[in-house]
Amino acid sequence: MLKSEPDVVAGVLRQIAEAAGVRLRAHQAAGCPARFKEDGSPVTQADIESEALILGMLEQHYGGITVISEENAASHTIETPECYFLVDPLDGTRAFIEGRPDYAVLIAYVEKGVPLVGVVHIPAQGLSWWAGDHAFATQSDGVTRRLTPLPQRFKAPRGVISAHHAVGESHALCARLGIDIAHVENSALKFGRLAEGEVDCYPRPGRTMQWDVAAGDALLRALGGGVFTLAGARLPYGAGALGWANPAFIAWRDIRDVRAVTDPDRA
Repeated sequence: MLKSEPDVVAGVLRQIAEAAGVRLRAHQAAGCPARFKEDGSPVTQADIESEALILGMLEQHYGGITVISEENAASHTIETPECYFLVDPLDGTRAFIEGRPDYAVLIAYVEKGVPLVGVVHIPAQGLSWWAGDHAFATQSDGVTRRLTPLPQRFKAPRGVISAHHAVGESHALCARLGIDIAHVENSALKFGRLAEGEVDCYPRPGRTMQWDVAAGDALLRALGGGVFTLAGARLPYGAGALGWANPAFIAWRDIRDVRAVTDPDRA
């Protein structure tokens, strides 16, 4: 288990994510060919090097704590430990390959099934959101802000959906639950939209992995929200019936909205 305060750990994870982001920007500028994994998703040398850098720095700071990471398939088969890091070294690989800026680095610390600390870093845009007990953001100007729950609330939930995955299913889910689609976004930038109060929720049917959402979940929990199943339960963490995959979920900035909008077909 961690011996430092969650906010201190969050700051360290932010530094690690930003170091990986420097490596990713260099690869994207130089051009980085991709190959495809068995599941059909792309992977590049940038993914591999970013993960190696993150794992090395986590070992330096928090040696002995298990790391479950996207590109280390062996880590996906271990029995779930009491505490561990979840790492996505390059979230939004397709955007990265296409030369777009909407990709991310994600690192989360999970203890007893709860994501306590997380960082979402967008290297090409100089954006970082990170949280332990409290949530913070750094914009491209380098100024750090502490984020707090926002008092204003939209009359109807405003959502952000994925730009590339389960798009039709996302539209159908939003229509069924009365969610207005305000933004379409790639990668973990959707959690940034939530953290900044630009939207209320992020509905996501279809397959995702726990390392895709744990950092964003930690961020939202620090702001009074989190990631929930369609039936309104907190998203579970650890290897289960789906392995490290997630069920369909909705991420909310404010927990008070969760029960008001629950999928009746899944409740």
